Amino acid sequence: MAARLVALSSRKATRAPLTGGKGASLARLLKAGFPVPPGFVITTAALREPMEEARRLVAADGLDAARRCCLGWAVPGRLGRAVLEAYRRLGRGTVAVRSSLVCEDSTFVSCAGLLDSVLDVEGEAALLPAVRRVLASVFADRLRVYFDKGAAGGPPPSVCLAVVVQRMIRATVSGVAFSADPITGRPGAVIEAVPGHGEGLAQGRVRPDRYRAGPRGE
Repeated sequence: MAARLVALSSRKATRAPLTGGKGASLARLLKAGFPVPPGFVITTAALREPMEEARRLVAADGLDAARRCCLGWAVPGRLGRAVLEAYRRLGRGTVAVRSSLVCEDSTFVSCAGLLDSVLDVEGEAALLPAVRRVLASVFADRLRVYFDKGAAGGPPPSVCLAVVVQRMIRATVSGVAFSADPITGRPGAVIEAVPGHGEGLAQGRVRPDRYRAGPRGE
């Protein structure tokens, strides 16, 4: 049986079909020795049932019904207890509850900013509602338009979601780095950065500072 909850430090967390693109990338960075904030992943296996039910509702009643289904999801008792216990082990302070689609940031798609992340979540009473909100964002209009599946299509049937719960960092500056210019395709690193945390940057709400480094370091 596939794991329903895994720590980012676990070897299992590097498996994208289980922990999604973001979760697997964070786990690989942690394994390589980078300073990744601690956290855990509610896996695609744990979220399969509400995702499948919401997809059925998309076909019958539309995206609004699917979102309501996710927001009202009754988290199974055993899973809920495991999530809260893992949250307690992270210690005091706030957490980020982040989406991790299996298909995100591939050669063909980039889902940055399309799904909800819930930042500065504090307290057990706030954690599971934040997970439900991230789950519901899979059926948002913006993701449906991005995948170009028509008025009621939603994300493709193969899309699977995991949710990352990770200790918040009080960032002075946050940024996104690209290995090539995302607009022109020119080689060289492009870095966009904003003061504070990067939610507004990822969602396109703020204009960032932009830095370019050429292939020879210029």
